[in-house]
Amino acid sequence: MDEDADQDCDDSEEAPEESRQPVNSIVAAYRLLTPSVKVQLLIYFMLKYVMEILLSESSVITTYYFNWSTSTVAVFLAGLGLTVLPVNIVVGSYISNMFQDRQLLLASEIMVLIGVLLSFQIIIPYSEPQYICSGLLLFVSAEVLEGVNLSLLSRVMSSRLSRGTYNGGLLSTEAGTLARVVADATITLAGYVRRSMLLNRWATLLSIDNRSLSEMKCLLSLGVPFIW
Repeated sequence: MDEDADQDCDDSEEAPEESRQPVNSIVAAYRLLTPSVKVQLLIYFMLKYVMEILLSESSVITTYYFNWSTSTVAVFLAGLGLTVLPVNIVVGSYISNMFQDRQLLLASEIMVLIGVLLSFQIIIPYSEPQYICSGLLLFVSAEVLEGVNLSLLSRVMSSRLSRGTYNGGLLSTEAGTLARVVADATITLAGYVRRSMLLNRWATLLSIDNRSLSEMKCLLSLGVPFIW
């Protein structure tokens, strides 16, 4: 009887020890992904896709529609990059103390969607202020979304994915890399379409400036925080 009790104690000690060990394959890491983690990785994929589209297509769109020079495009992209540190300081020091991460997540997703919608040519002719404002709103909102998303991802991810080679950082990095590849492929496909048809043409749903795929991903992710 005492031997059986000791064996049970040994088995109960081995189980927690095994549950704390890092995973040794990408398949095992995928099996540990809960629905919440998959949702966060989907959001991360979406925001990286949007940012890659915005940054990579800027030279094509601005040169064709606004006749911007290379130096002007560089100044625009540099201006976007200079917003990263101030925005993260404001969000990390002030806004995050006033609202929950889930609220910030939903708000930033809505702002990303608004930035996508503002990039469309709806009534007034497409102009430089419209492009600059939509791009700035899209980039800043995506930066906020990335910080909140990674914060939530670290909370809902299994402790086994915090150590070893196949960890949460690797999964998020791979999701971001895949998003960039898909975004670049989208730009390449759009290159086969005439540039004069890039604005609001139903036949060019994959066009660069419309960012239709980005909009659909934003719409899809808007309901994501409510499934937890």
